[in-house]
Amino acid sequence: MIAIALSCNPSLLIADEPTTGLDVTIQAQILDLMVDLNGKIGTAILLISHDLGIISEICDMVGVMYAGNIVELAEMDLFFSSHQHPYSEGLLKSIPLMGEAKEVLSVIPGNVPNLLDPPSGCRFHPRCRYVMDRCRNGKPILQEIAPGHKVACFRLDS
Repeated sequence: MIAIALSCNPSLLIADEPTTGLDVTIQAQILDLMVDLNGKIGTAILLISHDLGIISEICDMVGVMYAGNIVELAEMDLFFSSHQHPYSEGLLKSIPLMGEAKEVLSVIPGNVPNLLDPPSGCRFHPRCRYVMDRCRNGKPILQEIAPGHKVACFRLDS
C-alpha cells in the first residue's frame, strides 16, 4: 500500500496507523522505509498513531487530538519535555516505563464521550482533574503558549 501511495511522488503521505497489527521487526522496517522515502523524495508524512514510542522516534511535530479536536500541538522534543494539556499529561502518565515496577498503571478517569452528543464546552472536561466552570461552558481555542507550542486549555490562560 505504501508503494502504491508513493508511486506518484505525492507531496503528502497520510499514514493512518501504518504499523497496527505488525510485529516489531516489520514495524521498524515500515517506519524506516517511510523515513527514508521522506528524505529521498521530500514527501511530508502525516502519521496518525496511538503509539507514542513511534511518534517520539520519527516525528518532528506532535498533534494530540481528543474527541475530534486538536488539544495540543508542539515540536516533538518540546511536547515530550513540557506537555501542557491535561489529556496529554494523562496519555504520557499511562505509559509504563522500563525498569519501573508498578502494581497499578495510571489511567485517565471516566469514559470517552459519545461524539453524536458530545459534552458542552471542552470535550475533555468530564475527565479532567483541573476542570473549572468555564470548561463546562466554553470551548478553549488552540493558543500559542511558547514558540512552536500550542494548547487548547483554559487552565493556561493568564
